[in-house]
Amino acid sequence: MDPVQHRHIRGLHARATPNHPLARPRALSPVPDSEPLPRWISVAGLEFGVQSPGFCNDFPGKLGRNFFLNTRNTFERLSEAGFTTFRIPFRWERIQPTLGGPLDPDGVQHLRLQMNLAQRVGGSVLFDLHNYGRYTRHVDGEPIACGLDEEFDGQVLVGPDHLADFWSRMAHAFSGQPGVIGYGLMNEPHDLPDKAWVRASRAAAAAIRGEGDKTRLYVAGERWSSSPHWDLVNPSSPWIEDPENLVTYEAHCYLDQDGSGEYHKTFEEELEFDPGLCTRAVERLEPFLKWLEDNNADGLLGEFAVPVDDHRWTALLPPMLQALDRAGVQTAWWAAGEHWGKYTLSLQPGRDPNRVPPAEVELLGAFDRD
Repeated sequence: MDPVQHRHIRGLHARATPNHPLARPRALSPVPDSEPLPRWISVAGLEFGVQSPGFCNDFPGKLGRNFFLNTRNTFERLSEAGFTTFRIPFRWERIQPTLGGPLDPDGVQHLRLQMNLAQRVGGSVLFDLHNYGRYTRHVDGEPIACGLDEEFDGQVLVGPDHLADFWSRMAHAFSGQPGVIGYGLMNEPHDLPDKAWVRASRAAAAAIRGEGDKTRLYVAGERWSSSPHWDLVNPSSPWIEDPENLVTYEAHCYLDQDGSGEYHKTFEEELEFDPGLCTRAVERLEPFLKWLEDNNADGLLGEFAVPVDDHRWTALLPPMLQALDRAGVQTAWWAAGEHWGKYTLSLQPGRDPNRVPPAEVELLGAFDRD
């Protein structure tokens, strides 16, 4: 694809680069292909504030200062843009302040509030444990992000049993809630001891089913859930045995050079480094999609995003989304949320005149700006 071509994508607010003639978008007929799946979106806020000095289970921060709830207005405007499922990231330490202990009532209530707002607009939520395979606790007086099965002085401080206990309690709190479409067992586990994530995710899944909860389970892959590395760092076949057969494997895919989603380089710099940039999206998806096909497994692209202030980045997305639709793989944008500020990947509806909010973007195909 020519990198200077550009189209609006469902649910994405993007603006043209400076001095580019911009007319109001008008809908075109959908391109005949596979039937597009509805897009989901992450609504961030409850996972914020973990970079604050001293963050740990004993000092999880203050609601409204370090981490945030999103209001009804956000869910309404995203619903108007066509989103019906909202991925809600949250931190383990704020929901379960003591490993193996009871859930914090306020933390559970925060999740319920977001679930209720989603339900009011006819939507549902996917609760996402946004902890990267870790739990931050005091070790020798210092806050340490302890990885699953990682040893400290010969002792494992956070293990599969802890994750299983947490999800057992979550299942007890949310089982049967019609507003909950799924549980994301852990966001982007990475750099854990060999097979630690396999053991922990199996334990968590068994604990949820042990509570009689039949909610769908979303199981991330190792190495930050990277789609291009999926077949290299995960088992060759699905590793969760579920009597309900309700398991979805979750990968993430960002399009910058290192796949981090930081987008440190401009589009011009990326293109100079890699003349094949325009095919990068589909190529990065291929290992994950092939793994799903080979194993007849259900998949979710749980995070993807590009800088929304440059149409050349958004132009890379249509082939990627079409490939996912053809494979029957659901997708979730990263990310909306009321406290992103000037974050270049933010999809939060707002009043910035240089951005087209999702609520104002038609959802029935591509748009032109000529």
